[in-house]
Amino acid sequence: MNKTRWVLKCFRIRTFSERGLRQGGFSFCVIILTMMESKNQAVGKITGEHFYKFFQCPHWLWYDVYGEAKKRKEIPPIVEMVQRGKVKDEKRALGNFPFEEISPEAYKDLDEAFLATVELMRQGKNIYRGVLLHENWAGTPDLLEARSVAELGTGVRSRFGDYYYVAYDISNNPFISYGQKFQLVFYSVILNEIQGIQPRQAFTINVDGETQSFFVDDYVDQLHIAKDDIVDILEGKKLAPFLKSGCKSSPWFALCEDEAQSCNDVSLIYRLSQMEQRLFYDIGIRTIEDLAKSNIEEVYRELPNLNFDRLAHHHLQAQALAKNESIVLRQSEFPKVRQEIYFDIESDPTEGIDYLFGIYINEVKTGSGEYKYFFADGKEDEKRAWQEFVDFVDKLEDFVIYHYALYEQLVFTKLARRYGTPWRVVRKFKDNAIDLLRSTTEAVVLPLYFYSLKDVGRYIGHEWTAKDAGGAESVVWYNDWQASKSKKIFDKIIQYNKDDVLATKVLKEWLELQKPRESHEQLPD
Repeated sequence: MNKTRWVLKCFRIRTFSERGLRQGGFSFCVIILTMMESKNQAVGKITGEHFYKFFQCPHWLWYDVYGEAKKRKEIPPIVEMVQRGKVKDEKRALGNFPFEEISPEAYKDLDEAFLATVELMRQGKNIYRGVLLHENWAGTPDLLEARSVAELGTGVRSRFGDYYYVAYDISNNPFISYGQKFQLVFYSVILNEIQGIQPRQAFTINVDGETQSFFVDDYVDQLHIAKDDIVDILEGKKLAPFLKSGCKSSPWFALCEDEAQSCNDVSLIYRLSQMEQRLFYDIGIRTIEDLAKSNIEEVYRELPNLNFDRLAHHHLQAQALAKNESIVLRQSEFPKVRQEIYFDIESDPTEGIDYLFGIYINEVKTGSGEYKYFFADGKEDEKRAWQEFVDFVDKLEDFVIYHYALYEQLVFTKLARRYGTPWRVVRKFKDNAIDLLRSTTEAVVLPLYFYSLKDVGRYIGHEWTAKDAGGAESVVWYNDWQASKSKKIFDKIIQYNKDDVLATKVLKEWLELQKPRESHEQLPD
């Protein structure tokens, strides 16, 4: 783009001001002209996508630019949507928001789309898929919402006057992931440059119009540090090996894992952060063996700002990996009841539906068991399937419900609120539900990099019928079933859920058998 075109755009915004619209064009001229200075930077535009990928997996960006294409795993679009918490019908989530859209023609040129976005901002419109630019930063938030500056305090005004903008990501994730947070912080920082006010909060909204938020200021400093790392990566710098759960959503996961394993990097320790990795590197601890053989008291003296209990657990995790054996911290104790219920939910976040509530009922006295499920054919059938499950819970007596991780609790709370489940049933469920992930991490340290149900289940000997079993894959099957109504696909979905609840049962029974062998296996009080 040549300089003349930039000047014409600047003139066009000044013309809007002459027509008596709310905001003069001078500030926006400055923003646009400033972009000329960095237009030809070698790195090019920095986008929200860069921040998302960086915080999901630090090596994702490097492999995208410098990796061998043939080693990149193809991820089906529906699986990628699930991993990112994206939805098929984004506009359904915006039912309560009147909004405007940018003309599809404008998206052919980001600068044109930015100008169209600014004009809608000057009119105080909510904007779906607007484009934000500042210097070499480019962002496309799912929604920009205009809000009164009065909520920020008295005497506050933005460049638009008595309103300002906040950014939303449309997502069905039960939590706001780090990747999502830094995308939204990135958009918020650009908004600050455009409107003269940095939003205090950023938001996600799901297909049912339910929102989550967080405070932007808590992450701004880290964003700027990450920005420097991102620029270095795009210019060719390769960061130290690092493996985290977010790497599983990268098409380069196998390479990340191989690289970390090849040097037995300390980052293979479950839930060890990049900051902790760097601190360990600084004192000469680079591998699992380095940490496993270290004196934990001496390490703590060198790194006094680390939480000692967390450090001690990292130390035990390193020992478990180095020896390739589990370490038992304490014997697990579970309630003595008549019925044990093992519970697992299957969901399609791209449609915002929880379509399968699967249970395995274990009669403790006889040892007999039965698998049951409550299945929804589609979104309109979810209420019926949910109510059948609620009726089942309501009739239970002398029981406990086992599930793995927080997801089942979160979905239960969400659906109970949505469909008006009686409080007695809600209380009954919550008072008798036990999270076996928490039970596992409190009782044992496993020689594993991750503690998903699949990782833990396979470690203790449980196998899934489908070789490609996984939560995201089950969404693919459900979508295929909706299109075909194939009994074979339906049976595969049900078997997958049955395998999950049986894995939960196998884990509970395995935990009951684990006892500390030596006193030193216990964590410090």
